[in-house]
Amino acid sequence: MVLIHTMNNVDFLLRVRFNTLSLEEKFEIKRLGPHIPDDLILLQTGERATRTFKTEWFERKTWLTASTTKQALFCFPCLLFGTATKADSVWTTDGFKDLKHLAERTVKHESSKSHINCAIKLGLLGGVKTVTTLDSAYQRNISEHNKQTEENRYVLGRLISCLMLCGKCELGLRGHGESADSVNPDIYRCIFETMCEGDTRLKRHYDSEPTFKGTSSTTIQNELLDCMYEVYRCELAKQLRDTQFVAVQADETTDASCKSQMVIILRYMVDNSVTERFLEFIEVKDKTAIGLSTAIKDALEPLGLTNKLIAQTFDGAAVMHGTVGGVQTLMNEIYPDAIFVHCYAHQLDLTLQQVCASRISELKVFFADLAGFATFFSTSPKRAAALAETSDKRIPRPPSTRWNFESRTVNVVWETRVDILECLDTIRTQPGWDKVSIGEAYGLSMHLHDRTFLQLLELFAKVMPEVDDLYGILQLREVDRYGVNRAVENFKVHVKEIRARADEIGYEASEEPGTAKRKKTNTPAVTKEACEAMIVQVEDRFSKSDHLIAAQLVDCSLFPKFVRSFPEAQLACALKLWPTALTNEGKLQTELALLYGHTELHTGKSALLLFQAIRENNLQEVLSETCTLLSIILTTPMMTAESERKFSTLKRIKTFTRNTMGQKRLNALAMLSIENLFIHGLVEFNSKVIRRFALAKNRRADFLFK
Repeated sequence: MVLIHTMNNVDFLLRVRFNTLSLEEKFEIKRLGPHIPDDLILLQTGERATRTFKTEWFERKTWLTASTTKQALFCFPCLLFGTATKADSVWTTDGFKDLKHLAERTVKHESSKSHINCAIKLGLLGGVKTVTTLDSAYQRNISEHNKQTEENRYVLGRLISCLMLCGKCELGLRGHGESADSVNPDIYRCIFETMCEGDTRLKRHYDSEPTFKGTSSTTIQNELLDCMYEVYRCELAKQLRDTQFVAVQADETTDASCKSQMVIILRYMVDNSVTERFLEFIEVKDKTAIGLSTAIKDALEPLGLTNKLIAQTFDGAAVMHGTVGGVQTLMNEIYPDAIFVHCYAHQLDLTLQQVCASRISELKVFFADLAGFATFFSTSPKRAAALAETSDKRIPRPPSTRWNFESRTVNVVWETRVDILECLDTIRTQPGWDKVSIGEAYGLSMHLHDRTFLQLLELFAKVMPEVDDLYGILQLREVDRYGVNRAVENFKVHVKEIRARADEIGYEASEEPGTAKRKKTNTPAVTKEACEAMIVQVEDRFSKSDHLIAAQLVDCSLFPKFVRSFPEAQLACALKLWPTALTNEGKLQTELALLYGHTELHTGKSALLLFQAIRENNLQEVLSETCTLLSIILTTPMMTAESERKFSTLKRIKTFTRNTMGQKRLNALAMLSIENLFIHGLVEFNSKVIRRFALAKNRRADFLFK
């Protein structure tokens, strides 16, 4: 006997004629609605590409259902009431498989006389006349079922609200006392119980412990998170279909359990503003250029961004394994318009330190030891006060993201190393200090007596000012190509000078009180390798800086200058970078020349305000080429930070994962924490999640559908 929750399955309906079923069975099939398989895979191989069926069609066409065994689509009303005619067989017997013509064939079918007639019959099934023929006991069962369904949908909606609240507060759900592959309900339960205090309806359900509690097991939480993430991905795909350009950011991140994975962020325009959306986490085992690029391509392929992706920026995994050039080149094979940029989310000193630490084990140890100084003095006011007695400089607090040691941290430790050593000796020898402080002070003092540590500290104390100077020049709004090239060349000259003095670096440090006599170390070789790595990275990242030059075309602060002299060089850069998007050179030049003179349109201080002013005055068609250029510039995550730009989504995700243990549902948790405002803005978000939850788990459909 077939279980009741599989009666709406296509295979069952093909085997059993619907008109032979009992009235109760017909009602049950109607209540269940079209069956949506979890493991449906429909492919159609063509001459140029392979088409894949997208599950979003089930939401577009509510009459659509499918069979996994036949790997075909069917019409649910026609399957129940249709005749076995040749015209209807494709939707009732054989199944529809022509994905190329799916859109036009579905429109044609739902306009047909037979489909409309079957849909009317399905709608009238269970009407007043039929229901009155049923006995009173069955009607009572229906009433009780509907009442229980309403209760379960209400409670499930409150469970979803609990998860969204955790996301709004950026709270990881996993805590102590749970295995590493599950979600700890402790925080979740506390929020839910607090809701129950002011909600008698929810409290009654919670105390009665019905079939669907939601806090007693992590299973329902995980399933809800999966469904919420699926709804989020569907809405994200809709926004991407409507946007003109997209940029991708990829970075390596590590959670609190030291599990490393790649995070992908998409940046695009929506509702006349710039937005950054989390896409997904990817565990990459092959960290070569081919492996990394393949992982990114696989994540982007379902979104159909071939002609929309105009920028790509990589850090972390790609940089740490020395494959940035390879990754961007392989990405350009599919996305030819995606230029590589060094974006504002990737600080230059952070990037260079990542490169050095990933390639040279001695530097990885050095950075870890250096972090100990900032942590030691910043976590205790008493220790900070002790340091203030010996030095007038304060060690900056360590940021939450790893490797982000600013140049001033290196410089402070180098310049005040004698004072820090005196402070540490005081902590070790004077009374009033706890055992932990004494033990940590001893370890830090050993670093300041270590010749290798001091030599590497001196190296980065000399290099970091050069990095800051280069980064500062690249952040200037009026920088030109020659300015960028000159800054890069100056940086290379200074780093090469440091490399040439590699054998001499550390002599000054070796004369510090308490250091051992001179010994041969591996520091010169490490210094030379680090300098070479930084030179290569700077050349690779800033050899193509035309996007910085092109961005000046829509920089409002430069418009008075452009009124007197049109920026021909900047326009040439833009046309060279985006030839497929900026197709009308003459119109673009005319629009910009006139725009520079209309001060009432660019009273703002940024390109975003200029773009919004054009849209508000309904000039987007008149200034069409300028709007296209503005969309490209705003979508590209360049180095120069704008006043409207919020804290980088990429950095927020990395901070979130630093404080959250690894788990199966990390995708959904990151979506909740980073994109909370986005999902709160969805219309009927809860109902979409509930429907997807019920359809994904047919065993619970009885509790969620009337």
